[in-house]
Amino acid sequence: MLRRLYQGKPSNFAPCSRSIFGLFGHYNKDKYNNISDKSVVPLRPETSVEPIPTLVGRPRLSELSLKGVAEYINTAQCQNILVLVGHSAAAAAGIPNYRKVGGIDARKLIGEKGYDGKKEAEFLFQKMSFIPSPYAMFRFVQALWPGNHRPTLSHYFLRMLQEKGLLLRVWTENIDNLEKLCGIREEKLIECNGSFLKWICLNNACSKEYDLFWLKEKLELYQFPNCDVCNEKTCPDIVWMEESTNPLFRQASVDAQNCDLVIVLGSDLLMAPFCKIPHWVPWDVPRLVINQNLIENDSDMQDMSVLFDFDSDAAYRDVFWNGSTDLGVVSLCSYLGWDKDVRYIMEHDTALLPTRKHMQHRLGLIKPNEKTLDLTKLV
Repeated sequence: MLRRLYQGKPSNFAPCSRSIFGLFGHYNKDKYNNISDKSVVPLRPETSVEPIPTLVGRPRLSELSLKGVAEYINTAQCQNILVLVGHSAAAAAGIPNYRKVGGIDARKLIGEKGYDGKKEAEFLFQKMSFIPSPYAMFRFVQALWPGNHRPTLSHYFLRMLQEKGLLLRVWTENIDNLEKLCGIREEKLIECNGSFLKWICLNNACSKEYDLFWLKEKLELYQFPNCDVCNEKTCPDIVWMEESTNPLFRQASVDAQNCDLVIVLGSDLLMAPFCKIPHWVPWDVPRLVINQNLIENDSDMQDMSVLFDFDSDAAYRDVFWNGSTDLGVVSLCSYLGWDKDVRYIMEHDTALLPTRKHMQHRLGLIKPNEKTLDLTKLV
């Protein structure tokens, strides 16, 4: 059996055969050393062995800068761009980072003196705090009424990606609905923290849903926004601090595997699943971060670490642009040749947004066949 497997010279096989067959006393020197190469029967017919294919991925960036990213976007390999929008992207619209300490003045919202500012975000976005004292959330929602803030240049950059068919998905941490106002379609948008456009009854047996204008009518009449069916309290459809975003993890993993480019706009990637998406993308997908703060790898986050590599000798796909999101988008659009197109869409769209018809359609509050509501006071 061993002799049949051997396809070399008999002299090279002799030591192996002598040592093995000698153990059993069946080794015959003349018998095995006189066998010619022609008598060796191969185990299988000789076939050409194909070399193992090397791992070939997407083309590398020509340079780790906005120019290199722009050149990659203009290639045929970049067809699905995944954008992660953080709180800093809405800073140019005048909206503070309401989940950051010092971003909002809790004393103005809650009406208490000497309130600890370090707990303002926790107090405002905890459901157990909202139920006994919902007035702070009501004041906060009134500050974010549609029409009080306009989408920024960064939001219309997302609209340009959508118009060119390059947008895979927009994942946003914000609840200000500026992505919807700028024209991002519902199937292209995932709001990780929910939205205050929809209010839900706290009674699980009822769970009736209401829109923002129902809340507006209640507050204008100085009525508490209780459910019209069971008279239970209602709350905005947002993700509270003690709640989990696990249902979104599956969609985040799918989008990460299907994208050709990841762009982070104004996010520090401190919240799941945001911090996991850049880590889940394939090894050859470029990652662009436009933010005022450098995203550092935090070993304390363990499996939630992002693991960016911006400036080492082994860096090949991560690009960091330090500054405001609008300035970074302007620089990227200048390399892409989209600067005039993005500004045209923004100027033309800004002229339409004050009309109540376009605003309600953008926010999905009415259907095409329904009558428009009176938003003169809202705008």
